[in-house]
Amino acid sequence: MSLESFIGSEADEGMSSAALEKLREKMKAAAAQIAQIKKEEKKQKKKEDELLKILLKFVKTSHKKDLVLLISRVLEQNIPANFILSIILLGNPEIQQQVGETLMLKAGEHEDSEKALIFFGRKDETLPLKLRIEMDNWIKNMLSQAEESPQKLLKTAYKTEMVEIETESEFDDKKYETKKSIKRETIQLMTYVMRDFLEQNKTDEPFDKLHEFAKFILTGILNKTEESLNNRKLLEE
Repeated sequence: MSLESFIGSEADEGMSSAALEKLREKMKAAAAQIAQIKKEEKKQKKKEDELLKILLKFVKTSHKKDLVLLISRVLEQNIPANFILSIILLGNPEIQQQVGETLMLKAGEHEDSEKALIFFGRKDETLPLKLRIEMDNWIKNMLSQAEESPQKLLKTAYKTEMVEIETESEFDDKKYETKKSIKRETIQLMTYVMRDFLEQNKTDEPFDKLHEFAKFILTGILNKTEESLNNRKLLEE
């Protein structure tokens, strides 16, 4: 039904001129909001396509075969291209040069960068200060990119499965609950990127420790992203 038809039908039922005008303004505002959302979605889609091209070019030209394999696995999970790129920025200058202005935080946004790990309730003093700062900035940058496409990231980053709940008696009907866990592909990619970065800087850390750290950081990023998205929805209501 068109706006005019709708208003006409309401008018036939005796709606006042003031009420009609108020309704007209509300519908115009709603239409403008929908148009703005579509415009932003189109802009975001264009940016995503451009970043995906950069990512695919890196996959084809990089000599780091293990990294390329891990990126391919994450791409298969439909993780947003901007978030994948934010992961592999660390220790990969060719990617930094291509997407630096688009993805990397500006200088002012790196202030208090040492607080990034504290932000997640953890700080590792075993690494040299220079490396800690670089990794802290890397984490803050990933968090920033996660909030660029939060719905898609939260939808694709997790694996869900039905898990049977233990019952009091073997004769009770089986009950199930939905269990959500982070997909291992993204954790593996983060782990590799950190290990490669540390090796470039002549620093060695056990693989298990890096894997646990990657899972910890990714969990923190996804939790913060979900919290931010929920708060945004509350403000829009």
